[in-house]
Amino acid sequence: MSSNGSSWLFVLVTHIKRDFLINLRSLTDLVAIISFMLLIIILFTFGIGPIKESLDIISSAIIWVGLILALIPSLEKTLNKDLENGWFDQLLTSPIPLEIILLSKSISYWLMVIIPLILSTPIFFILLDIDLKQTPWLLTSMTIGGLAISLVGLIGASLVLGAKRGNILLPILIIPLMIPILIFGVGINEAIKMDEEPINNLLLLIAFTLIYLVISPFISALLIRIAIAR
Repeated sequence: MSSNGSSWLFVLVTHIKRDFLINLRSLTDLVAIISFMLLIIILFTFGIGPIKESLDIISSAIIWVGLILALIPSLEKTLNKDLENGWFDQLLTSPIPLEIILLSKSISYWLMVIIPLILSTPIFFILLDIDLKQTPWLLTSMTIGGLAISLVGLIGASLVLGAKRGNILLPILIIPLMIPILIFGVGINEAIKMDEEPINNLLLLIAFTLIYLVISPFISALLIRIAIAR
């Protein structure tokens, strides 16, 4: 049993490397995501004005909303290429569970897109004048919540797979699933501002991420099988 578990782990790691290298070739998408998030934050900053009290109230919410809105346009691409080139048709005839492949796609997307996005957040902190004591908590919550966003995006991308208007339907379908991530992600920094313990919100964010980690590959695999069988 342990040997079987090790083999599936090897398959998972191998496909994470494969998807990571494929995504690495399209760095323009990564630059576009970071630029879009930066643009969102700049627009909010200009709209609110240089009033520190106003920025303190909604600074963490701006970053989380910017993160979600910047990632949504790229989520659909995670599966469309594999459908067009027949990769999914080959996987369905192989002994490798489709769920493992989809989990690897979420993790590779998270590594390729979320982590560089988080590393660029010092620019966002300067624009929003965020207190340094919030920085470790915000980076931690964005790292964990970023994986949850990737997993939710996998479900949405599977649901609109092959649809002509998928880019329009995707935000409508997945934003409700991202509301808990947004609430508890923002709640962590709001607790720090009020000198309260942020660990409860962090634990709830971790719990939702683990729930999506379990259900996302299975739901996505079911939706892809339905899409291919049409």
